[in-house]
Amino acid sequence: MTLPLRGPSAMACDDAFAVGELYEAYGRLIGHRYVLHERMAQTGDSSFSNISVLDACATRFQGGVLRFDMSANQDGLDLVILSFALSGQALYYRQNGVDCVALPGNAILHTTDVPLHAQADRAGEVMAVALPRAKLSAMLADRDALTTRVLPGDNPALSLFSGHARSFLSLSGLPDATLADLVGDQLCDLAAVALGANGTGKDKVMSGEAVTDVRFNRAIRYIHRHLADPTLGDADIARHLGLSVSSVRQIFARKQTTPARTIRKARVELAARLLRQTSHPPRKVLSIAFDCGFHSVSAFYDAFRDQYGLHPSDLRPLPRKSSLD
Repeated sequence: MTLPLRGPSAMACDDAFAVGELYEAYGRLIGHRYVLHERMAQTGDSSFSNISVLDACATRFQGGVLRFDMSANQDGLDLVILSFALSGQALYYRQNGVDCVALPGNAILHTTDVPLHAQADRAGEVMAVALPRAKLSAMLADRDALTTRVLPGDNPALSLFSGHARSFLSLSGLPDATLADLVGDQLCDLAAVALGANGTGKDKVMSGEAVTDVRFNRAIRYIHRHLADPTLGDADIARHLGLSVSSVRQIFARKQTTPARTIRKARVELAARLLRQTSHPPRKVLSIAFDCGFHSVSAFYDAFRDQYGLHPSDLRPLPRKSSLD
């Protein structure tokens, strides 16, 4: 059974006694029941946000509960969860008779097939990332690696995993099917490397593919958020990734493309979606071209013909016939 496509979704409350409703709502999303034992009488909001694709589910919790029990998953999902304290607190987890203490900077791995007792030394922000056990297990050298344990924060792959998960949570909308698959694959790849990948996984990270994939994915998301900027280019992407322009070009070259070609393709695809929309009156081609970041109509027409072999107006929906015709 796969994770559902969902998100981003969020809930918040400003009452310590309403926190149970947050956990109940989250439990319905991911298939667990929660028993809350110690709630924080605090000012400020308690909240959670969640986004889920078929092979990865990320959730951020803020405040509210210091101690709770989580049931085994009731929806048939066999998952592995990596939990990170984002506010410098220590986490105490018990599962299958194993006690784990994750000091600030570390993470805890646990599974969803048996109940879990969780506790923190103070309220704060926690991120939990769930991955399919079967997919992750197939990538590991040691099948026993997926047991409840502490993961040290100085593991480079784990740091990349945490950063990638945070980027996943920051998405403003559910990614399309291609990007959703890429996100799930990358999170599983990085988790496998952090946990002890088998030969295939090690070869992938040694060749730089895992890191390149994460950076390429971040670059693609940045491009899609800034298509309307006609000056968008590889220098902007480099600043966003904290890399040199030449490094960014190398990342795109390993994907058999260039930043400029990727930006142009994304702009044309956005324009095509806008042209297919029905509106009254229809939006002018000039307006769509500028909204998609093209600096001139002629550049838009050239890019459109190169990609689709059509004139932009060919994609406009046909006018509906009147029932009196």
